[in-house]
Amino acid sequence: MRDSRKHYLVVGTFLVVLLGTLIVWLGMLSGLSQATHQYYLEFDNVMGLTEGAQILYEGYPVGEIETIRFTRGPTAAGYRLGISIREDWNIPKDSLAIITQAGFLSAVVIDIHEGHSPQMLRPGEQIPSQGATNILITMASVANQLGELADTSLKPLLDNLTDGTSSLDTLAQDAPIILGNLKTFTTHLNDTTEQLHTLIEQSGGHVDTILNDVKTASGNVSDLTTDFRRTSKRLDRLVFSLNGLLKKNQKDIDHSINDLHHTLEVVASHVQEISYNLEATTRNMNELTSELRQNPGVIIRGKKIRDDHDGGNY
Repeated sequence: MRDSRKHYLVVGTFLVVLLGTLIVWLGMLSGLSQATHQYYLEFDNVMGLTEGAQILYEGYPVGEIETIRFTRGPTAAGYRLGISIREDWNIPKDSLAIITQAGFLSAVVIDIHEGHSPQMLRPGEQIPSQGATNILITMASVANQLGELADTSLKPLLDNLTDGTSSLDTLAQDAPIILGNLKTFTTHLNDTTEQLHTLIEQSGGHVDTILNDVKTASGNVSDLTTDFRRTSKRLDRLVFSLNGLLKKNQKDIDHSINDLHHTLEVVASHVQEISYNLEATTRNMNELTSELRQNPGVIIRGKKIRDDHDGGNY
């Protein structure tokens, strides 16, 4: 009888110790054993976020979302998130909280990017935040602005340049004729010089022939002068057309430059978000490739995801 009581006492003591250890382990796992400080965030959209979601600091888990409350102001509506951060974790005032996704198959979390300010946020203060940026929407907006720029500014400018090019084409078509006349004149001049030299060496009875040749050469010079005058008039018309083209499209050119400057500003303002999303997408694709390489059957069977309330570890 005494041995049975001893056995019951040993077993009971072991169960109590085991139960106490389990309670302590669960408390440590859920973060209840560590003191925290409260902060809050404000977002226009919290798609994918839930209470209990992780708070990361440069990718390291430091807290979780306690509450998500919808607020409506006089001009806009939004969401106020109450979060808890480890008590020993200091956050610079110029830090930035961004909604992101740690992995391709992970839940949506909030990642805090460390700032450079020497001043730290006090408990209860707001952490500066920025909503998630969709890279596809940003690229579509830039593409629409570029399309509008091409339709309203570049296309009329190209049409006017095409008209100017037509004038240049006309001049280019006449150029072979001018060169041919010059070549003919040169040939005639050479022939006349040779004939003149021959006639001088011969008798003076060929004076009439020389005069006729000179008359022919004079006619060729007259024709060449006429061709040069026509060419000069065409060049004048071309210069006048180019000046009119520039004056006519001065506003379009200025508008095109302003639109291009605005487009570059839009792209520059989203470079950081685009770079961050590209980096996150690369990590996600690497994780998915590794997952499929290790277990190809996950495409058909899927993957079980732990409950977010089991401590917030992923």
